[in-house]
Amino acid sequence: MAWYDIFGGSIAKSVENIAKEFIETDMEAAEAKALMVKTLDPNGLMRRDISTKVSNLYAFYVIITTVLIVMSAFGLAEDNARDAIAALTSLFIPITSLFGIIVSASFGVNYANTLKGN
Repeated sequence: MAWYDIFGGSIAKSVENIAKEFIETDMEAAEAKALMVKTLDPNGLMRRDISTKVSNLYAFYVIITTVLIVMSAFGLAEDNARDAIAALTSLFIPITSLFGIIVSASFGVNYANTLKGN
């Protein structure tokens, strides 16, 4: 047995044990959070409902915007409708981005669950 095993080995082992304790504590906290989310939404129903509602609202937004643009193109829109068209078209990028983020997150969770076999 070398002097390194007596002094260096025990110090390294102590540091390793302390590091493992911190890692396990963080892992336990992450598992507790995952369990809390699983408890709130055990089969993903809430996530699917949110995705469905967001998709329906986005479809409604696109339909209304399209109708207003067609009205404007054929000269059927009045000043108030033109103001609404300007407001809705200026919100296209933010609304579409948020729609994409919400739906992508839902599909990402579904994909992760599929990989795990849940």
